[in-house]
Amino acid sequence: MPQFRYEVKKAPGENASGVLEAETQRAAVARLRDMGYFPITVEEFSGEARRESARMRFARIGLKDRNTFFRQLANLFESGMTLTRALSTLAEQNPNPKFVAVIEQIRDDVQKGTTFTEALEQHPKLFSQMQCSMIRAGESGGMLDEVLWRIVDFGEQEEHLRGKAISAMIYPAFLMIMGTAAVFILVSFVFPKFIAVFEDFSATLPWPTVVVMSVCGFMGKFWWAVLILVAILVSMFIRYWRTVEGRLHVDTLTLKIPVLGGVSQKYVMAQFARTLGTLLDNGVPVLQAMRITVTVLSNKCVAGEVAAIQARVAEGESISTGLRDAEHFPPIVVNMFAVGEESGRLGAVTKRMADAFDIEVERAVQAMTALFEPILIVIMGIIIGFLVIAMLLPMLTLSSNVV
Repeated sequence: MPQFRYEVKKAPGENASGVLEAETQRAAVARLRDMGYFPITVEEFSGEARRESARMRFARIGLKDRNTFFRQLANLFESGMTLTRALSTLAEQNPNPKFVAVIEQIRDDVQKGTTFTEALEQHPKLFSQMQCSMIRAGESGGMLDEVLWRIVDFGEQEEHLRGKAISAMIYPAFLMIMGTAAVFILVSFVFPKFIAVFEDFSATLPWPTVVVMSVCGFMGKFWWAVLILVAILVSMFIRYWRTVEGRLHVDTLTLKIPVLGGVSQKYVMAQFARTLGTLLDNGVPVLQAMRITVTVLSNKCVAGEVAAIQARVAEGESISTGLRDAEHFPPIVVNMFAVGEESGRLGAVTKRMADAFDIEVERAVQAMTALFEPILIVIMGIIIGFLVIAMLLPMLTLSSNVV
């Protein structure tokens, strides 16, 4: 039965879209009306349309896509182009079909009289509260182009820092994956073939060989069960991590792990200082800026501390006083905030502090990578070496007995 893609009006100011099956286009329109909708467009869902829908379903809008959007929008807006025309231009040249639909929706909302901020707030998964608050301040103050450039600077700095951390961990992760895969293949498929040879001899086998033979015997029969168990454990961890309580526990534990905890703390300090400083520099009130910062922070343990500090600031305390009693804020952060509050330049001071933490994060990531790489190589070498020696020892013993 043919499929038809539709767009309908459900209520004043509320539209919906989807796909339904019907014998003809007229039947599809009648069915939508029977459901209480007012059809706007109903068109046949062809093979090309299906492929386009699949591309949109699997397309992802990442941080780089959003940064490019704001940079191009800032350039067009600064050149004197109207906001709606700039959005239309970006929709035409954007290669991501999912993002194109979002941009077109934002443009349509702005054309209907909605503010740019309100149009962005309809997509909370793409545009953060920080970005929306800054744009609201820019719209009300008549400096939207300047605010857009500040958003670009903030986003690109975040992208740069995140990219450095990810690229630095690619090689250690590759070593771990390949080493684990090599051990799994040896134990599950290669070494079990030697077990039948050793069992034909009645000689006493060395204890390393006995241990490896026991492991290989189990893995040779139940390697599939081990894979299923690992998949279940990983799935359970991910589901637990996605809960509020689980995310809090994992983030708290991350801060306590040697080396990794230091890198994580520096990263979240840079995130905290840059977000709060950028918001304050754009005229966002302190309490609102702190509330938005809580939602931006990637570490929920530190975010909880910032939320507690915000409550104390609402009661009249200074930010530096609240930071002093927090567990995961180093003294340098407390002192810098105190200086910023005393001088009345808290936004500028915190942004300068964020730049300093960015440099520390890069150095800490490089040091951690330099430490992890040889450790992983040594650990995997010991494991594989033990397995190989355990298989060679019986051969050497048997050959000496033959001689």
